[in-house]
Amino acid sequence: MEETTNKDQDSLLKSKNESGGTQRPNIITIMCALYIFHVIGIIFAPFSDKAWSIGFWWPPYLGFSAIIILICIYGFWEMKKWSIMLYLTFVVVNQIVMHSIGRTATLIIPGIILLIVLSQYRKMT
Repeated sequence: MEETTNKDQDSLLKSKNESGGTQRPNIITIMCALYIFHVIGIIFAPFSDKAWSIGFWWPPYLGFSAIIILICIYGFWEMKKWSIMLYLTFVVVNQIVMHSIGRTATLIIPGIILLIVLSQYRKMT
């Protein structure tokens, strides 16, 4: 009876290893944890007078941006390739939106994030 139990445990371990894929690198874990703080700032921004002074559409856009970024962070955390494409698309759209209202958005943070996730692209599924 113990032999059956060991076989069951071995098959369970194998299935966990096969389904788990590659382990998330520490740099991705740190990046996701830090980026959550940025999203918290975006979540509270629509409640400021400054956000409403830009236009009636700006606070909902900020809320939409926070949702998209949270989805990207989830994808980065799960090591999914689609998250890179979604994030890159978001960055481009955000640049267009910022340019259309006569503002400039820095590409430092998005650039760093893209460098980090692209450096781990081969490990992603």
